[in-house]
Amino acid sequence: MKAVNSWFIRLTQRGWAVALIVVLNFASFSILFALEDQFELITGVPVYDTQNDLTPSVLLEQLPLYVGDARAAYLRFAAFDYVFPLVANVFVVVIWTLLLRFNTWQPAQRLLAWQLPLFALIGTLLDWLENVSLLAVLYSGNPPVQWFVNSVIVFKRLKLASLAANAVITPILLALLIGNLIYRVYVHRRRTPQARG
Repeated sequence: MKAVNSWFIRLTQRGWAVALIVVLNFASFSILFALEDQFELITGVPVYDTQNDLTPSVLLEQLPLYVGDARAAYLRFAAFDYVFPLVANVFVVVIWTLLLRFNTWQPAQRLLAWQLPLFALIGTLLDWLENVSLLAVLYSGNPPVQWFVNSVIVFKRLKLASLAANAVITPILLALLIGNLIYRVYVHRRRTPQARG
């Protein structure tokens, strides 16, 4: 994991690489939602993956929609949904790495050394497990195996918890960096007259 953390640190030292990650992130969002729109146009409901309040009963109620063209549209969405969470969470890792790398306070440098940014990649794994569970539901028979249905809900809840954690951690790291920058400017201004004197 240290090697991966070091790789991300080196990556954030290259402006073109950071710009590429940003572009890929927003492009992947556009592609994912376009694929979801294709499914919703056929069925009138969003895919399971984006229904944050999904329950086992709702899942089973909507399952008959996943046939024919709708199933084909969902499978296109599902295939890309293995790419999207990786790209999106790599974007978060890069943002966190930048926020910590530019912060000169020791706690920030320790968090970077402790590989905090890689925590964001847990969301990718949980999203993939949700995807696998959903495909298992679709192909495990009618009615589907209840264990797969329950797995979908569990992994979805864990994925959402991971996204919530990201949403909390990011502004905290940003606030710490802003505080660090203000402190550095303030200290610099206090020391400058002394240096001139």
